[in-house]
Amino acid sequence: MSEVPDVENALLIGAFAGWNDAASAATWAVKFLINQWEATPFADIEPELFYDFTETRPQVRILSGSVRRVSWPSNRFYVHRAERTPEGPRGRDVVLLLGDEPQQRWKSFSQQVLDVCRQCRVEEMVLLGALIGEVPHTAPIGVAGTASNAATLRRMDSAGIERATYEGSTGILTVIHDTARREGIGAASLWATAPHYVSATPNLPVSEALLDKMDALYHFDLRLGDLTRAARRFTARVSSLVAADPEVSAYVRELEQRKSTDERSGTPFAGDASGIHRVPADGELPSAEQAIQDVEEWLRRFRGDGQDE
Repeated sequence: MSEVPDVENALLIGAFAGWNDAASAATWAVKFLINQWEATPFADIEPELFYDFTETRPQVRILSGSVRRVSWPSNRFYVHRAERTPEGPRGRDVVLLLGDEPQQRWKSFSQQVLDVCRQCRVEEMVLLGALIGEVPHTAPIGVAGTASNAATLRRMDSAGIERATYEGSTGILTVIHDTARREGIGAASLWATAPHYVSATPNLPVSEALLDKMDALYHFDLRLGDLTRAARRFTARVSSLVAADPEVSAYVRELEQRKSTDERSGTPFAGDASGIHRVPADGELPSAEQAIQDVEEWLRRFRGDGQDE
């Protein structure tokens, strides 16, 4: 920790690249918040104990034959302090965690996250994830949630967030969530569902859905207008590519009919966090280059000049 930020009643918002992050939607949502709030980094978790570097390899940058930098898997904390007024804070202090899911020592890793939470007086956390599912890209993005207390579950109900029903293999988000619950810190998780046949990353509509539901739950008054317009262009581009392939068009129509049937029967959709799913016979559509070419300019403006992230 380079410093202990001066925050109070803080909320931690976190996401991890990897198994919990279909289409990079959850980590991109946290990057959006870091950018919009101009959050500043203040702590990192040392990666040596938690990664198999043959699985999550360091990245190198070489320029003109000279090694400029080796970048290791990162788990970095940022802080955004609410504006202070004579009447008190205007809004809520936020600690953000952006990381890579570790391969080993999850219990110790979760304790390190909780150590930072205690030092920063974090009273509640919300973790963002994305999973894949057999859902059509034309339908509203489904968001389901879990929470460790009844009051947050009721707020989720009011915000239109379904209660998750998944059972099976899990990731680091659930382990941190459970560790926080056991140590008396309120924890919630929000999971959005990405269509499995859209391989482009980041999937902007899924990121938008996560941010929109989180905003409804915690009332940050996020500025999502530009992201909403970019997400619509993303969806329109996917639709045009799907329409150009009769086999995939038929498959999407089948998904739409199946979703409509499930909604009429009240069947909940739990998503597929296992990574096992059925794909059209000719593979996935579209490629990242095809799907986001119409929003690349907006993404460049978002990232800003000189930002490595």
